[in-house]
Amino acid sequence: MEVNRKKQLSLGVVVSYLTVIVQCLSGVVYTPIILRSLGQSEYGIYSLCISFSGYLIIFNAGLNAAFVRFYVQTKIKDKDRIPKLNGLFFRVFVVLSVVSLVVGLLIGSNAEALLGNKISTSEYELAKTLFVILAFTTCATVINCIFSSLIIANERFIFGKLVNLFQIVMAPLITIPLLLRGHGSILIFNIKLALTILITLFNAAYCIKVLKVKFSFERIDKVLLKSILIFACAIVIQSVMDQLNWQVDKFILAWTNGTSEISIYSVGSTLNTYYIMIASAMSSVFIAEINRLVSLNKLKELSELFVKTSRLFAILVFLIMSGYCFFGKAFIYKWAGAGYDDSYYVGLLIMLPVTVSLTMGLGQDIVRAKNIHKVQILINIVVCLCNFLVSIPLAMHFGAIGSAFGTFLCECIICILVQSIYYYKVAKLNMKQYYIEMFHIAKGLLLPICLGFIIIKFNLVGTSLSLLAVYGLLYVFTYMISMWLFAMNAYEKGIIIKIMRKVFVLRRG
Repeated sequence: MEVNRKKQLSLGVVVSYLTVIVQCLSGVVYTPIILRSLGQSEYGIYSLCISFSGYLIIFNAGLNAAFVRFYVQTKIKDKDRIPKLNGLFFRVFVVLSVVSLVVGLLIGSNAEALLGNKISTSEYELAKTLFVILAFTTCATVINCIFSSLIIANERFIFGKLVNLFQIVMAPLITIPLLLRGHGSILIFNIKLALTILITLFNAAYCIKVLKVKFSFERIDKVLLKSILIFACAIVIQSVMDQLNWQVDKFILAWTNGTSEISIYSVGSTLNTYYIMIASAMSSVFIAEINRLVSLNKLKELSELFVKTSRLFAILVFLIMSGYCFFGKAFIYKWAGAGYDDSYYVGLLIMLPVTVSLTMGLGQDIVRAKNIHKVQILINIVVCLCNFLVSIPLAMHFGAIGSAFGTFLCECIICILVQSIYYYKVAKLNMKQYYIEMFHIAKGLLLPICLGFIIIKFNLVGTSLSLLAVYGLLYVFTYMISMWLFAMNAYEKGIIIKIMRKVFVLRRG
């Protein structure tokens, strides 16, 4: 049993990063095609609607975390109660799917009130249609959440990640040929709806046929339901604050500037999305393990896991962030095309503060597993309100960059100050050791940063895609050598050696 769990964990991490790599690569190819096919105006509406879909399924984050937490606890304490727990969560998800459908349809019918007066009549009509399709997609996504949560709770990471990989691969494969034939954003949203329904059926079949999941719809345990809702609502509010911090800028720009500035902002924020996606891909496979350690009160092991994984996260995110600083401007020029120069600064402003948060990897999941995440929410609400108030005048005077700078200021408060104090004082994590380890990792940045400044000073990349690839690979190679010599410990070097051995064996085979 333990061997199978470790196998699922290790292979789950591998498939997670394979999924993220494929998603990022498809995005690199997919986004420019969408930009050029839709044009700046329609792409602005498209990205605005995509952003708003995050609000419609925001409660998924809370219920997903709640389900895994209560499932693991129930499995340890009383396995016989699992079917009843499954039935309770199933009913909650069904209710919320209906609510999300109704809310989505209401938003679609009132697009004018939501988007302001800087958008044309035809853009309003497009937004209405997209919101209606998104409402049904959201409904299917919420239903799927019960099955995907069961897969995570049972630590069947490989299947869950492979299903996600299938969706990521199929979306551009189907969409790109049709976009090139002249179809628009409505087609993209319809394809997303169809794939979401298909994935839901895959996950449901796996849970019922393979995991033999049972649902009991006995009388609702009101005490348990209250505990679940309190836990989940706290996470939902926090997720709303996160979404507001990341997405409110687009709505401010819709009111103050129009679709062009939204498109410029969206390119930068899309890169930030990929950044977070890559950095956090590993986290999901540890959620069940974190809840198990909390349930067994193994707090020392929990803190050790936090520090150990934070080093791994830091090695990865420092590479991405430093690489973006030196090569981001040239990449965006080749990727998005002319007219998106400001997107580099948007990406830089919103990615820099979140880098600190990403190195803390498992901290958020540990706080949730301990059910001590409520006080942090109040702080996030205040910071989010400040972000909104600061970003409005900045957006009016400086457009996308001004709006991003408002988010930068507020994210610095959350990611650098609030989280560190909260994890130390409330979660009782060893933050002193965390910062010592971050200092050791930072020593490995010396050589690659020197190389980066040389590349920038002498303009060695320019606008050449081939030179961008060559110097980018040279930077990655220099970074890894520097980390190996000055930053990595024996455990991390062992991971690299093990991967290289497996690759060498596969090549020889």
